[in-house]
Amino acid sequence: MASPALSQASTAFESDPPQFHEHEKSQPRALQHVKEAATSQDILLFLIAFRILNALSIRTFFQPDEYFQSLEPAWEIAFGPDSGAWITWEWKNQLRSAIHPALFAGVYWVSAELSKLLQLTPYNHAELLLAAPKVTQAVIAAFADYYTWRLGERMYGRGSNEAWAALFLTVVSPWQWFVSTRTLSNCLETTLTIVALHQWPWHWSLDATGDVGIDKYGLREEPQPDQVRELAKCVSEKDEVVRRARSTAYRLCRCLLLAAVACVLRPTNILIWICLACFSLWKSSSRGRILKLPRVEGGLWVNITSIAHGPATRRERMVLVLEAVVCGSLVLASSAIVDRLYYQQWTFPPLRFLYFNLARSLSVHYGKNDWHYYLTQGYPLLLTTFLPFALIGLYQSLFPQDSPPTQALLTANIKRQLATTSILVPFTLSFISHKEVRFIYPLLPPLHLLSAKPFATYFFSTPSKHTTRKRLLLTLILTTNLLLAIFTTTLYQQAPLNTLAYLRSRTTNTHPITIAFLTPCHSTPWRSHLIHPSLKAWALTCEPPLHLPPSHHPTYRDEADLFYHSPTHWLAQHLGRAPKNSNEQQLRLSALETATGVAWDGKWAHVDEKGRERERDGGKKVWTGYLVAFGQLEGELGRYLRGSGYGVCWRGWNGWGHEDWRRRGGMVVWCLDEGEKRAWRDEERGRGEMGGWKGFVGKMTRGVWSL
Repeated sequence: MASPALSQASTAFESDPPQFHEHEKSQPRALQHVKEAATSQDILLFLIAFRILNALSIRTFFQPDEYFQSLEPAWEIAFGPDSGAWITWEWKNQLRSAIHPALFAGVYWVSAELSKLLQLTPYNHAELLLAAPKVTQAVIAAFADYYTWRLGERMYGRGSNEAWAALFLTVVSPWQWFVSTRTLSNCLETTLTIVALHQWPWHWSLDATGDVGIDKYGLREEPQPDQVRELAKCVSEKDEVVRRARSTAYRLCRCLLLAAVACVLRPTNILIWICLACFSLWKSSSRGRILKLPRVEGGLWVNITSIAHGPATRRERMVLVLEAVVCGSLVLASSAIVDRLYYQQWTFPPLRFLYFNLARSLSVHYGKNDWHYYLTQGYPLLLTTFLPFALIGLYQSLFPQDSPPTQALLTANIKRQLATTSILVPFTLSFISHKEVRFIYPLLPPLHLLSAKPFATYFFSTPSKHTTRKRLLLTLILTTNLLLAIFTTTLYQQAPLNTLAYLRSRTTNTHPITIAFLTPCHSTPWRSHLIHPSLKAWALTCEPPLHLPPSHHPTYRDEADLFYHSPTHWLAQHLGRAPKNSNEQQLRLSALETATGVAWDGKWAHVDEKGRERERDGGKKVWTGYLVAFGQLEGELGRYLRGSGYGVCWRGWNGWGHEDWRRRGGMVVWCLDEGEKRAWRDEERGRGEMGGWKGFVGKMTRGVWSL
């Protein structure tokens, strides 16, 4: 039988801190009901189900790295080097850690074994291999949402409006719906970062006071409300395991392990941890004096800023450094072993990543942005409709109007550190020429936490005469977010995935299908969506100038650049005359295979790490059964293919416009098969006869749901 004191202590640990009970009267009734009914397990299960639905509903293409930096090397690990995966120059030059693709390689292997066990049909086998990485990433994304809420409770108090507002913001965020369940390394980095932030010893950056508890490791315990601190003494010694799991030392160890993995995945993640470590290790102090100068009335005011040891105690500083060294070494050693197994040699990808992208500026080959990109585009795209609340939250955190009460010092301290980090990290990354929104994606959960306070204050405050106006504004925000989510995940850039779904549907067990992608490089996924071994393809490449000195980089043109400079000239030079029919195409391919003594594997069009084409047919690529290009080239390619056996057999809508002129106009598939061309003409004729808005809706729905 538990003692009354023990029961009381247990209840106190599970209840809300007393300083937050005052919010209860001002909460909307629906929100209060959800808070009373929900538990941590319920929230996590809901988020996992929500993100799985999110992942399986995405029908659009976002970034090539979603496939070529994760799923393609994962496919090679799971199914071997001859499985048809496209391994880009970054992997050939050991710029990426193999930890991330190794995760999905395990998913692929388990899925393939399950498919064999269940004896799935080729169609269902392909669907399983398509869905498995999505579901895995959905679970990872759910943990990012969950720990955003958990850190919100640690910041603002258990059951507080602000913690629930943080959960609300991350769930209804259009960016999260669009990106979080994609297999980008940035998505895993974001989850690792927010989970680690939840474990971080924030109270070490507070000045030590006499009434702070000290654990058995000599480290300060996180401040607790007086009632909870007193009742905690009543807990029996049998709960030592629980207390140990919650102790600062163990939390710090878990934090640093996760942070180290995030830094191995994305070396720039270390900027976040440098900022936070500085708050604990050092502090700045300023003092001023008037310096008397001749002929200067009143003298000159001189402000002197000095750096000293931070608020963390000597023991805490020593533990932080020691744990960082131990955890970092452990993760680096594990990463080195994984990379050794993948690359078949010892290498250190983070260092090579920094060397190639910073020292040699090869990242500029993929785009150069203005210095203010993260300010004018990065944050607005990340936060969308919540940008005003984030700006208010940043300002309030950095410039509080009043000194916080003693019990709110930790909250104010966490907010100040998150706000400072959210400004310094984009500022530092702005010095790198190549910028992308996803590079600052790990800052989105902290920004949601900072936005939670002004959001909750405005929408969850005591009902007033402005309640109707607030409800209308909230409805407008939710409607806007919903429309953005639908547009970005079902309409914009849907053609690449729909095209591969169409090509997979052409698969037969008797004849291999050959495909040529005359598109900007990496415009579609590759083996992770082609799936079937009978689908063999080549595509234009865009390897950076690894073999040229930096002075020659501005004038360098990759294979895709050369093709788009003059498509017809490139086709004539590399492919020659188009075949009259599928028989001629097959005869050409058979003759080529006989001459080379090697079965065509789709790799002849690739470029090696020195920029040389790996072709075996005398400098000309091979015509294939299918050609894929964006619609803006349809006229020019149509004229070149006139008189050949190629004809349009599928066309997919790709949204309204595109920032890259080469990717405009949807996607078009030409083929040599007479039956497919005839079926497409009949389908086009049927839509033409339907006409009007019905034809437009039919075209839209066919493109959206063809997967």
